[in-house]
Amino acid sequence: MRANLMPNISGQAHRVKNLISIFFWLPWLPALAFVGLLWQGTPATAADGKDWAPVPTGPFHWQLQGVLDVDPSIRVVGGDLFDISADQVAAWRTAGHYPICYVNVGAVEDWRDDAQDFPSDVIGAPYWGWDGENWLDISRFERFVDVIRARLDLCRDKGFLAIEPDNIDAYEADQSSKPTGFDISRTDQLRYVNWLIKEAHIRGLAIGQKNAADLVPDLVDRMDFALLESAYRLGFMGEFDPYVDQGKPVFAVEYLDEGADAMAFCPAADAHGFQGIIARIDLDQTPQNCP
Repeated sequence: MRANLMPNISGQAHRVKNLISIFFWLPWLPALAFVGLLWQGTPATAADGKDWAPVPTGPFHWQLQGVLDVDPSIRVVGGDLFDISADQVAAWRTAGHYPICYVNVGAVEDWRDDAQDFPSDVIGAPYWGWDGENWLDISRFERFVDVIRARLDLCRDKGFLAIEPDNIDAYEADQSSKPTGFDISRTDQLRYVNWLIKEAHIRGLAIGQKNAADLVPDLVDRMDFALLESAYRLGFMGEFDPYVDQGKPVFAVEYLDEGADAMAFCPAADAHGFQGIIARIDLDQTPQNCP
């Protein structure tokens, strides 16, 4: 009997010691969390019980190629997952910029280091207008989840605070004259995007809806911001008003290559509560933000 009692007494003492330690540290937890954020140079903190920092509204420097010369007035900066270093992300955060990580989640680009990791049977038709880029069969995204997870891990590990998932509109392409080669449905698209939202959030990353206006009713409650391309020219700005209604930023980009006119576009963006940006379609130069 004594041999059996001794472990119980020891275990009880150990639990009491743990409880004392917990009560000792509880009052210090907020301060320790604050110190941790300062150490990371984070310009924004998580809110509303979420584990990711909210995306601020304001001027957005969106550039995926070339030399990035970010003005101090910029609130948000978007850069390429592979081309931007962790040191650069850290410098942006120290300067008070909120960094967003560009990730192509709907197509494979043959120049990426991990391009060969996508199974050949999920690589489809060429993505029109972009050499070396082909659609992915997102209806079977389970075939390449490890590649996408590794990309999201890299975003997090480099210090980005959010992701910009490109090409989440494959189902729209399959309703056009430039299909993916896979007959992807709206249901397929939502299943994949909802998985992406979950994967981003569990890594402490915000995530935005890029285009695909038809999905707004399904995604606005879970997404954290929106990024629109050519919405003014194509007439779908109004579909993203629900984001503004929920206090979530919307960045609307018009392209000079498509005839963007700041005098017409900027007032329209402002009327919707969007941050307007005018850029080159190759995203290789400093963009112009609407006032």
